[in-house]
Amino acid sequence: MSTQAKSITLDAAADYLGTGAIEVPEFEREITDIVRRGSIALQRFPQVRATGHPHRYFEQTAIAQGQSVDPRNISASATGPTRLERPVFIKATVAQSNLSLFDKDVTEQQGQFAAVVAKDVDDIISGIEVQRASMVWAGNDTSLVAPTTTQWMGGLSQILQQFTVTPGASIIDGLKSAVAAMVANANYVVKPTAIYLNPLLADYIDQEAKASRITLDSVEVVAGVTVAAISTQVGKLPLIGDPYVPTTPASTAAYGFSATPSGNKGYYAVIMTEDMVEIPVISGSDFNPNPRLFQLGLTGNLAGQFVGVKFDALVFKGASYAHAVCQVQRP
Repeated sequence: MSTQAKSITLDAAADYLGTGAIEVPEFEREITDIVRRGSIALQRFPQVRATGHPHRYFEQTAIAQGQSVDPRNISASATGPTRLERPVFIKATVAQSNLSLFDKDVTEQQGQFAAVVAKDVDDIISGIEVQRASMVWAGNDTSLVAPTTTQWMGGLSQILQQFTVTPGASIIDGLKSAVAAMVANANYVVKPTAIYLNPLLADYIDQEAKASRITLDSVEVVAGVTVAAISTQVGKLPLIGDPYVPTTPASTAAYGFSATPSGNKGYYAVIMTEDMVEIPVISGSDFNPNPRLFQLGLTGNLAGQFVGVKFDALVFKGASYAHAVCQVQRP
C-alpha cells in the first residue's frame, strides 16, 4: 500500500467528527460465512486403512462355470474363478496458511476477533476437504494404475457403465431404466444405494415430476439432511444433490460420452453402489481418517506456518457393473 493510500485510509477512519460527537467504525463480531466446507459424498463413502502405496485389492469377476450334461454320461470341462489384482496409487492433498505474529498479536489485543486465528487454522482442514470433494467426480487423473496427474481419478472417469437421456426424453424414466439394466446383470448382484447429481439436474427432475403429477418420496441421507427419492427396481434411491458433480457445455464431448446436441449441456447423474466405493488412507501407525494439521514453526518474518495434509485415494470398485453414469442432455 502506498503512503498516499495509507493517509487516505487514516483520514477516513472516523465515521463522523463534530461538536460533542466522535463516531468510529465498529463491526459485528460474527463474520458472515456460508462458504462450502465439505460434501455429503465424502461423509457417506467409507474410509479404510490403505494396504500400502499403492493400495492393492483383489476383484473376482467370474466363478466356475456350471454345465448341463447327459445324466448317464457325466463329463465336464474344468473351470475356475477369475480374480484380478487391482492397484490404486495414493495421492496427497494439502493446504497451508501463514499467520503473522504481529497481526495475531494485534487481533488478540483488540479483543474483537479473538477466535479468528482458530477459525483460520480450522479452515486449513476445510480447504483440504473442499479440494477432495471437487475431485470425487471430476478429478483429472486418467488412470489408477499409472497416474498422470497429482489429482484423484474422478468417478466420472472411473465408471465405465454409461447411459444417456436425450433431449425431450423423461429423466425419471431414464434413471429408472438405467437402474433396472444394472440390476438385470446376471453375473453380478448389483444393489445401487443412491443417485448423486448436480442440483440443476435435480431441479429438472422436480419440474418433470410436477408436470407429470408424480410425487417423489423423501429419504434422510445424513443427519438432518433429507432429499427427494425415486422408486426403482431396488426400492427408493435418494437423489443427492452435489454441486461438485460437473456439467459440460453444449456441443462438448466429455467422460466418454459423445458431444451433446447443440444448445444442450451435459448433466450427470451417478448411480452408486456406495459400499463398493473406498477411500484408502495412509496415516502412519494409528489409523486416522481425518486430515492432519502440522505447525512447522516460525519463518524469517516470524510468521507461523500451518500445513494440513491427507494421504488417500478414491476407488470405485466394480467400475463396469456396480455403478453407472447417466448423462442427461438439457439446455
